[in-house]
Amino acid sequence: MKLPLVALCGRPNVGKSTLFNRLTRSRAALVHDLPGMTRDRSYGRVTCLSEEGEAEEIFELVDTGGLDFEGDDVITQGITRMAEAALGEAHVAILLVDGHDGLTTGDEEIAARLRRQGKPILLVINKLDGMKGGAPDAGFYGLGFDEVLAISAAHGAGVPELIQALRAHLPFHRTPEEAQIHSLSDELRFALIGRPNVGKSSLTNRMLGYERSLVSEVAGTTRDTVDTVFHVKDKVYRMIDTAGIRKKGKTHEGAEKLSILKAKQAMARADVSLLLLDAVEGATHQDAVIAGYAQEAGAAVILVVNKWDLVEKDTHTIYGAEEDLRRSLGFLHHAPMIFLSALTGQRVSKLFGMIDELAEAHGRRISTGELNRFLRESVAAMSPHAIDGKLPKLYFMTQVGVRPPSFVVKANTDRGLHFSYVRYLENRLREQFGLAGVPLRLSVQKKKKGEGEEAEVAAVRRILDPGEGLKPSRSNESLQAQRVDKVKAKPRPKKKEGPKPAAKQAPKKGKSAPPKRVRQKSTKRP
Repeated sequence: MKLPLVALCGRPNVGKSTLFNRLTRSRAALVHDLPGMTRDRSYGRVTCLSEEGEAEEIFELVDTGGLDFEGDDVITQGITRMAEAALGEAHVAILLVDGHDGLTTGDEEIAARLRRQGKPILLVINKLDGMKGGAPDAGFYGLGFDEVLAISAAHGAGVPELIQALRAHLPFHRTPEEAQIHSLSDELRFALIGRPNVGKSSLTNRMLGYERSLVSEVAGTTRDTVDTVFHVKDKVYRMIDTAGIRKKGKTHEGAEKLSILKAKQAMARADVSLLLLDAVEGATHQDAVIAGYAQEAGAAVILVVNKWDLVEKDTHTIYGAEEDLRRSLGFLHHAPMIFLSALTGQRVSKLFGMIDELAEAHGRRISTGELNRFLRESVAAMSPHAIDGKLPKLYFMTQVGVRPPSFVVKANTDRGLHFSYVRYLENRLREQFGLAGVPLRLSVQKKKKGEGEEAEVAAVRRILDPGEGLKPSRSNESLQAQRVDKVKAKPRPKKKEGPKPAAKQAPKKGKSAPPKRVRQKSTKRP
């Protein structure tokens, strides 16, 4: 059911994203002192609580970029166009101004344009804690708005009064039951990742069918992650458009470092990551680095070769290009690959089928019986290599987690297996159980006395909310816990009490110590 929509608008750097995070109780919007951080629209839901603390009403909030009608560059004009589109579909608008700066000509122009739309408008003066004398500029009251509220988005002062004023101006109301909020587990989440200017935002707009993300030829146009929830037939998708990730040596600004951090968080939230490659430039070292980030985060990977319309082709071009790309990205030789054009829409419709297939494999559960048969056949085909002169014996295998699929092999040692044999088992797992493109977690544990082949229920990775941070690595946590247990269990060896070494005796009086022999240098010539 449709929710009432409230739009946040105002000049750049007046605190719109800070207020958005405060109202939605999240960290979804990127906040930085640099003006113009928000370029695309960010949507979130505001839950209004009763006096008893229970949810009684929900409405939707959209954060827009700073309005600058005098800017003549492509990005500034695009931000203004996206903000005006959000205002056009909103039911109520919030004009946010900076109380510390006072009334400016930009505020007056935005107020005049908002009045022409004929919608309810609330004038909200932010940064109450930084106002001179503790009171806002009197010029704000001359703009002619019926309601003027003073708040501090950073500290939360005046925010409850703002929510009550918004509820009074909503044209209709929705309870949590009427909002029909779907569970996060029902969503199929996929992220678009890659270097700057490879076409992530263009592909986002093409898949959605409308302008959702700002697109320009300037590298690094997208700074924040853009979440979009949409339906295709009976499935719910969450698409996450991320900022381009450059080399660490070329990343100097603090704002860009925050953008890269948000992109890594998006990989941790996604089931599938679409790694976009430039068909003209080919695969680079930075593409392999980004693919490694996705593998570490536990997301399945699809290699999407964009800008295929710019390549001169014949009958065998696509086969040669695929061979070169797989050679450059050797560790992703198993990942599915597709050649498309976000500009013309060529083969874009095939992406949804690939995403569905890979997401299903990402959460697939395999019974312990099937895994044990697989382990016996794999060991019979090739025995494991010796570790420190000892030949490992593999007893049985079970699955302990999904998203990504995680397996444990019980053996006569906990020293692990040779990396080449682990790769051998992973390749056979992908081939036999259809796990191509999915990262696998395989660990070896020593079999305890009396431990059998009981079937274990595969645990599901906890789904991260859009506002959460990166999840710590499980392998590091388990390794640290094992070290702590070993230290606690291992008793300290007692010091052996033996005869004390005899003290050096001083030479007796009357007898001098024998002189040291000094080796004289030879005078003979060689």
